[in-house]
Amino acid sequence: MRNRLTTWTGRGKHRSLLLRALYNRQKSPEHHISMTTPTDVQRSSTGDVVMVTGGAGFLGQHIIGHLQEKADHVSEIRVLDIRPYSNKLGHKELKPLTSILGNICDLQTVQQACRGVNTVLHVAGMVSYGTFPDIDGMQKINVQGTQNIVESCLINGVERLIFCSTVDVVVGFDDIRDGRETTTHVPKQFLFPGYPATKYEAECLVLKANAKKCENGKILWTMSLRANVMYGEEDPFYVTSGLRSAASNRGRLVQVGNGQSKFQQVYVGNTAWAFICGDRALRLNHNLGGEIFYIPDDTPVQNSFLFMQPYLKSRNYSLTSYRLPCGPVYYSLYLMELVLHLLSPLIKINLPTPSCSVRYINMDLYFNGSKGRRLLGYEPLYSPQEATTRSLKYYKHVTLLS
Repeated sequence: MRNRLTTWTGRGKHRSLLLRALYNRQKSPEHHISMTTPTDVQRSSTGDVVMVTGGAGFLGQHIIGHLQEKADHVSEIRVLDIRPYSNKLGHKELKPLTSILGNICDLQTVQQACRGVNTVLHVAGMVSYGTFPDIDGMQKINVQGTQNIVESCLINGVERLIFCSTVDVVVGFDDIRDGRETTTHVPKQFLFPGYPATKYEAECLVLKANAKKCENGKILWTMSLRANVMYGEEDPFYVTSGLRSAASNRGRLVQVGNGQSKFQQVYVGNTAWAFICGDRALRLNHNLGGEIFYIPDDTPVQNSFLFMQPYLKSRNYSLTSYRLPCGPVYYSLYLMELVLHLLSPLIKINLPTPSCSVRYINMDLYFNGSKGRRLLGYEPLYSPQEATTRSLKYYKHVTLLS
């Protein structure tokens, strides 16, 4: 999954007929889906084995913490990641956890890791932005890796697969205000190249697998949660990139745009909690299978630079008193990218800030999470004040070396 401030990228690409075909499926109307209640959750029995792909990463760490402390229906946790898992958040370790080193592109490894698993929370993926993003790498990891997860779930009789998608799969070059699952659609051209296209293709593979029969006769139920840009402990991208940019500019983060755009960022602990809620809800209500959910929290929707202020202040940094106009900055970067692509057979040079990053933070982009709250029983665990307090402790001391 992705987060970024200064590592955003250039032009998108047209969606393929393959993506449209994968997504062209019949779904039951939303009003036929019953709500998951706290009473339903309390009635859940215990004993599930849950595997988290990418559990050693930013979002994965927080999901593991909630599985340990707040998921009564879970008795055992597995982590499949290319890095060994270690508890970086200091949460309680109440349940046995197995860390499995392996790549989701290795089908045999994934099949072995899925044995005896009830739920897979599929968070692992590749994020590559910049002037020359690794398109092939993202296709291999995000798409083929997800296909391996789906196949392994069907082979091993996994009952639930919850996929970590991104709101970027509906982001083109137009604003989205109060976006809902029924009103937002895949654009003709993605704002970013590579990442949204591969995440959308992977999302389609997961949702297409919903209600398929496993080899042992069980049914696989699937769901997709479209995560927003996240902030919080262990964030390697979003706020951290802003701090790094300020550090390289004598403690000043350069403001671009008129400051009027409204952008939605979400505390990672709340995004992680949505995955626990999704697993419990799908466990109790199979009618939720095949559904997509936006999962924002109560963090105020505001301009990205305004959001950065408390974290900058914690390091004695600040915003510049001036603002660069968005249009000239965007088109200047875009022209430079065109030149760099022409030169790419000889030399590849990555710009520190891609043109689409500038456009991204100067658009209105925010989503409505009422469907997830109503059907998944999801309510953010952390208030905006709690999220800020927790995040400040991390950003005040995070290493900013490139």
